[in-house]
Amino acid sequence: RLSREYPTLAFHASITNPFGKGALIQLLRQFATLHQDKQQISVGFVGYPNVGKSSIVNTLRKKKVCNVAPIPGETKVWQYIT
Repeated sequence: RLSREYPTLAFHASITNPFGKGALIQLLRQFATLHQDKQQISVGFVGYPNVGKSSIVNTLRKKKVCNVAPIPGETKVWQYIT
């Protein structure tokens, strides 16, 4: 049901062995192509605590740029990654 309204893909967040990273990057590039009038696009990850939002960002950057922790509340503030 969700995939009918929004792009949906399987993703395993891992710096060393990710799954779905290529598909997500391709989706972001398609979005950027649709908005070529912009110099940059902004992407946000929204979700429940401890579901892997920061891990997705770390996977995309291939290094730890966002803190992660096994308890909720580690990253409660906006994080800007370039």
